[in-house]
Amino acid sequence: MPQVLTQASTSSASQSANVQLPVNPFTALNVHFGMLLGVDDLETLEGYPRGKIRLHNAWLHGPGVVWGMGVEVQQTRGELQVNPGLALDASGHELHLDSPSCVNLGAWYAAHKDDPGFTPEITDTGVVFDAHVVIRFKACLTRPVPSISEPCEGATQGVAYSRAQETVELFLRPNFSPPRTAPYHRLRLFFGLDDVRIENDLPVQEDLDILQHRETIRALPAEDQPKQALEAFRRYAALDSAELQPAAGPEGASTLFPALDPNELVLADVQGIVLNDTSNGWVLATPLPEILPQVRPSHVATSTIQELLCGALRGQPADAGGPRVDPSSVAITDKTLSFTTTSPIERNSLTEETVLLSRFTPDKGWQPLAFVLPGSLGEDGTSVSIDLTEEPPKEGLFRLVVRGTGPRTVLGAGPDFRPFAGAVDGPPGTASQGHDFSHHFTLTQARS
Repeated sequence: MPQVLTQASTSSASQSANVQLPVNPFTALNVHFGMLLGVDDLETLEGYPRGKIRLHNAWLHGPGVVWGMGVEVQQTRGELQVNPGLALDASGHELHLDSPSCVNLGAWYAAHKDDPGFTPEITDTGVVFDAHVVIRFKACLTRPVPSISEPCEGATQGVAYSRAQETVELFLRPNFSPPRTAPYHRLRLFFGLDDVRIENDLPVQEDLDILQHRETIRALPAEDQPKQALEAFRRYAALDSAELQPAAGPEGASTLFPALDPNELVLADVQGIVLNDTSNGWVLATPLPEILPQVRPSHVATSTIQELLCGALRGQPADAGGPRVDPSSVAITDKTLSFTTTSPIERNSLTEETVLLSRFTPDKGWQPLAFVLPGSLGEDGTSVSIDLTEEPPKEGLFRLVVRGTGPRTVLGAGPDFRPFAGAVDGPPGTASQGHDFSHHFTLTQARS
């Protein structure tokens, strides 16, 4: 049986049964002069706009809270409370809660502690468990009026309900809410929001191709990336939307919406509900449970999204002009390591902590090579020459690191002393933060 939190309504609905309201978004009433209107015509008249808005809500917005519906703990009453708000469910219903709704956690546990799949932790004084709050649409009949029960001669009058009130039901469910799945997997993967799918213990090749496509775009010049990203967006959006299908109805019948009725929208997980078993029944104890609203989907107004997008147009900061190394200039000749920078550097910033040279061999791994610092800079201050203390080996893999980050860095010449900015064509360096230059090479490459 469902765990009812409370049912909220804007009026006192007289029939609790969930009424099926007419929905026909693709059939409109064609009114003409002298037309005799019956019940079917009026249902068509009201079902057309209702169907349109539900299609729009379900497919173009999806499930989520629009405003309100915060969940909080009322400690003095031992209750969990859901506040008023508005939301959409997965089949496009508008869920309106017009007043706070509460449940006594002790009474709820007493009624549902034996429910299948509910396994609270038993303590010396009571129990500890998790739960989640959901909301779902419900329509009830209300406002009874006199009605002609038989449309023929000798008819008598009865009573029928003249309104269908759209309301909601709230439920407290045991355990945390199940993981939420989102459509548009290719797009979400391309933008780093989804993980690669695994099938038969192997990553799906299509997903790996998408990640490779993303890295290819990232490697392009900055001015070429937006157009290529747009092309990728269009491709993956087309593939994802082509796979979207309405939920299958009974016996596979086609439907209009992504989910069948009734469906539930998660409002929050409730972590660590502590109840003590007392002579007065189950009582909420401390520490109080934590409300985790991040499990709910939420809708952000389009006007806000437009302004938030402005934050994505910041671009890269302007480069502060710190010196950089041209990788092609790195060379070792006899016992001298040399490289060229794009602007003069401060000689005394060349130390054993800011310039590092090492050699890798399979048997010994990385071994540092000693040299004499600070070295010389040539007449223009950009031609760095550093003397090694001994003849370098004739072969192997070498690595040169020039530090632009950390507690001590190579600096540009005074009076500005700008931080070393890394490699030529690297990311911008600022006036307070540079980048490291890390370059692997073989001795043959360095001498060539």
